[in-house]
Amino acid sequence: MLVTLIGQLVALFVPERVAIFIARVLADAFRIFDWRTKAILKNLEIFFPDRPLWLRKRIMRDTFRKMFISYIRVMKCNKEKWRKMVCIEDLEVFKNTKSIIYSIHMGPWDIPSKYINEFGFNFYALMENLSRFYLWMWLRFRRGIKVFLVGHGTIKAIQKLKRENSYALVVLVDRVTSGKYSKRRFLGQKVIFADGLFKLPKLIDGKPFFLTCHWDEKVEKVRFDIFEMDPNNLENEILKHFEESVRKYPDEWFNFYFFTTQTRI
Repeated sequence: MLVTLIGQLVALFVPERVAIFIARVLADAFRIFDWRTKAILKNLEIFFPDRPLWLRKRIMRDTFRKMFISYIRVMKCNKEKWRKMVCIEDLEVFKNTKSIIYSIHMGPWDIPSKYINEFGFNFYALMENLSRFYLWMWLRFRRGIKVFLVGHGTIKAIQKLKRENSYALVVLVDRVTSGKYSKRRFLGQKVIFADGLFKLPKLIDGKPFFLTCHWDEKVEKVRFDIFEMDPNNLENEILKHFEESVRKYPDEWFNFYFFTTQTRI
């Protein structure tokens, strides 16, 4: 919470380049005291057991830096900057379709969500039912998409989307925030996943995709890796793309909980 608020204050009162420099300094300072460092290192150990500790620590450092930079960019960008920053052409496959987009807490998602529906898309998202202050803090940056809160909001989402001619519903698979869940084998671990994730395509008749949102090599443009999935082999394909996304962009996986149990370390 404190980290996020400080990042927002920095973004509001200084030019973008200066704010990004300050963000990197703050990211390096805060991670020394932040409980999330342990969770990140534990998660990286599961994905990269053969990498030395110093390398996993470097990935963890870069994760914090990119998280702060994403905060700055989403608060600084207007619609003109947004159009230059986001490779919206990557998302054309989701226009005029019924799509369920599976993803994980990956990279700069808050940036495309800021204006996406003003460009002919119809994006929805299922979001964790946070406290009122947290919701205010996050939803003001996600006003470009329509948000359903998990729990009762999931039922409303299903009822509404059944009546829609086209939509793109984004759901995250690396956090369980409410409802029933079960354990599945993943990377040699018993990991909890929400049961409803794998039932959504049949419930609302949507075509399943896996999407990874990430920065380009210069951390200047937001790009998307998109894979259409077989609904009859959905669970295996979700877990496969989950693993491949983290291995490809390890410093952009912004899940700061121990993902096998969804708890703090």
